[in-house]
Amino acid sequence: MGASIAIVGAGPRGISITERIAAFLNERGGQPLTLHIIDDAQLGAGRIWDTTQTRTLCMNTLAGAVTLFTEPGATVTAPVLQGPTMFEWLQTPDAPESFAEEIRDTRPESNPSRALYGEYLRWVWKVALAQLPDNVEVIEHHARAVSLEGDALLLDDDTVIHVDATVLATGWVVPAPSPEQEKFAASGLTYIPADNPVEQDVSRIGAGERLLVRGMGMGFFDLMALTTINRGGRFVEDASTRSGLHYEASGEEPHFVVTSGRGYPYLPKSEYHSLPPKADLSRLRAAIEVSTAPVSFGRDLWPALARDAYAEYYRVLARVRPEALKAPLDEILAAIDAADLSAAASADDIAPVARALTDTTANLSDEPFDMAFWIDPLAGTADLTLDELQRHITDDMARDIDEAVAAWDSPLKAGLWAISAGRKPSAIATENDRGPRERALSQYMAFGQMVGSGPPLFRTRELLALADAGLVTFVGPAPVVDTSDDEYVATSHGRTTTATALADAFLPSPDIRNAVDPLSRSLIDAARVRPFNCTASPETDDATRRAVHPDGTLDARLHIVGIPTGSQWADTTISPMPGTDPLMLQETDKTALSLLTQAGVL
Repeated sequence: MGASIAIVGAGPRGISITERIAAFLNERGGQPLTLHIIDDAQLGAGRIWDTTQTRTLCMNTLAGAVTLFTEPGATVTAPVLQGPTMFEWLQTPDAPESFAEEIRDTRPESNPSRALYGEYLRWVWKVALAQLPDNVEVIEHHARAVSLEGDALLLDDDTVIHVDATVLATGWVVPAPSPEQEKFAASGLTYIPADNPVEQDVSRIGAGERLLVRGMGMGFFDLMALTTINRGGRFVEDASTRSGLHYEASGEEPHFVVTSGRGYPYLPKSEYHSLPPKADLSRLRAAIEVSTAPVSFGRDLWPALARDAYAEYYRVLARVRPEALKAPLDEILAAIDAADLSAAASADDIAPVARALTDTTANLSDEPFDMAFWIDPLAGTADLTLDELQRHITDDMARDIDEAVAAWDSPLKAGLWAISAGRKPSAIATENDRGPRERALSQYMAFGQMVGSGPPLFRTRELLALADAGLVTFVGPAPVVDTSDDEYVATSHGRTTTATALADAFLPSPDIRNAVDPLSRSLIDAARVRPFNCTASPETDDATRRAVHPDGTLDARLHIVGIPTGSQWADTTISPMPGTDPLMLQETDKTALSLLTQAGVL
């Protein structure tokens, strides 16, 4: 009887692990194998990228900037399998005819619908399966894995599978609700808990209802689209408005009362009309090169990255508005590099370094870069009334749109793009306990997310159009939300407003310490996992992604990859981008080899 391997989760990582297993077997041969693919969602696409979902929701990644194929020079052990990016695939006969109109309008810099990306994933899935040698039998299980005891994997349809090795590629596993969320759910008021946007029951939100929304990232923009566009509302091009749109209401949309920790919407992505530029991070990379563990992000890396951001800003300013400079560009760059940041650099706060560089360059141009403003864009607004705050935020959003349109010619966008681009190398430099979990690092990652992982520009235009139509109220940062007899009450600083429904518009990170799904609970009860360094992630081995037991030994069968391990490993939420040697594909390669080894196939 041959060996057997289970892949739990048939989304992008499950696909890639399958392809990497095939690559190893085609190169090295191996014993007969049964490969069990387990997912109760659509195989190949998963929940997030289900091909049957509404086409209103779009990717936050560009069509020309995503792939699932390895490339020559990739850090992988098995032979590479080259293949098209999503955009390249859309130009082939394999692209689905049912998406013909969208495909016709798609450019490399477009944000395709999630459903269309799901079609690409399903095609790659078929390619991966076709690579498997003849001595591999694939058995697909449209079910959910609910426990793993020894080698026995139990599914929710009562099937029991005995496997020699298992990998969990489960993606976003929602943890237990917080006590506050439990209180809202039991309040008798309408509460939409945090989840994948297409799985949130927005039908419970009434027409014209005041809807309090917590979160101003992509989850919010998805909710906004689902309750406006998908309810018959129309955003119409209108050059006379500051958003470039006006909104024609259907009467079915809610009134959005919006808040978040920062209180300000994620910034729109730049409209480059091409793939984005490559930021110059030479100072950061040099700092990483000379760093030794333990690496302090706030003291060792952040000053270098901040210098890179200021240099990028002034390079573009010198190109597009040279008259704004009061000194030659070389002199400004020299001042940035010569600035003594040792007193400002801290493990606790990134703002002092930004302020120090602003002070250094303040008299060198008529348009100084104030990065500290962007770290906390609503600082100093605590005393504003709701109406004053509304004007403040919407005016700033109009500026954000202008900067995104300027794109290549925006000094601000150039500086902030360096901040965004620095996230991956910084995360790699500090992952797996190489650097302490400093407040400065988490503060920076949230800052980079806000300035670099915001919505496509058209979504920001739509939000401003809704605000100008009187359908959005901004509450401010750090909200306190409570309930009264028949409504929610939200307070930010001295501002208070009410709503009759509440939606948490974010996808909570998996948390092994607070897991409620039965599969995770079975692993905890069997002492097969432990949290990595008191974080939310299950600890895994670097070389194999085998799970680490509470006593520090490695599990002989169990592997865990991807999003649930994000507190230990870098870049777990990012789709593979061509030309970047993606960490995800490095991970799936090493995991595939370990699965085959532990199962006795190789």
